This record gives sequence, structure tokens and C-alpha cells, in this order.
Amino acid sequence: MRTLVLLPLAALLAAPAAASAAPPFLKVTPNRIHLGETTTIKGSQWPVIEFCKRRVRLRLESPQNAVLIGFTRINDNGRFSRNFTPKKNKIGAGRWKIVARLRCESGEDGSPNFITRKRKLRILN
Repeated sequence: MRTLVLLPLAALLAAPAAASAAPPFLKVTPNRIHLGETTTIKGSQWPVIEFCKRRVRLRLESPQNAVLIGFTRINDNGRFSRNFTPKKNKIGAGRWKIVARLRCESGEDGSPNFITRKRKLRILN
């Protein structure tokens, strides 16, 4: 009887871990850089379907600031890549997040649905 009770509990505990690892994926390498150094932002398994844009918006965000990095196009196999170099007079050192956002539309009523992924980036002086 104990086994039957523990199995559903184990499934509930594993569900959040599986959901956070679901596609699409965002990777930032290296994720620790100095001002003036370049990091590469890569995406994979992003949707390429009729009701999603083919352009991802990339931003650099901290609790106090948000800076637009730019836009990049998703290719036919759902991948994108963009290099980013933080400039000393534009970006401060600290803990930041790279945020990738793709705009899609609901298949039912056309309302916007955003797919967002975030990765940490540490910028040093």
C-alpha cells in the first residue's frame, strides 16, 4: 500500500523539473564576461509555425534596468544565434538576465501568447 501512495507523490515532484526543461531552449555562453567581451546567445527548438513570428526579441534585464539587445530571426530548423558585447558606457557590471521572447497568436481568437526563456549573465568590470 505504501508504494501506491509514494508513486503519485514522486510523479508530482518530478513534474516541475520536466516542465522547466521543455523546449524551446536558450543558451548563453560564456555566462560570465567582462565589459567589452562578447557572449553568444543561442536558441534551439523554437517553434516555426504559421501563428508565431519568425523573430525573437532579445533583452538584457536586471531588477533596475532593461536594455534591448536586438532582434534575431529563427531559421527553418528552429534555431537562432546572436553575439552580444556589453559596452562600458551603456551597461553596468552586475547580475543580469538575457530574456528571449517570441510572439505567437492564439489559434482560437488571435490574442497574443508570448514564449519567453531567461538565462543568467554575469557582467564584470
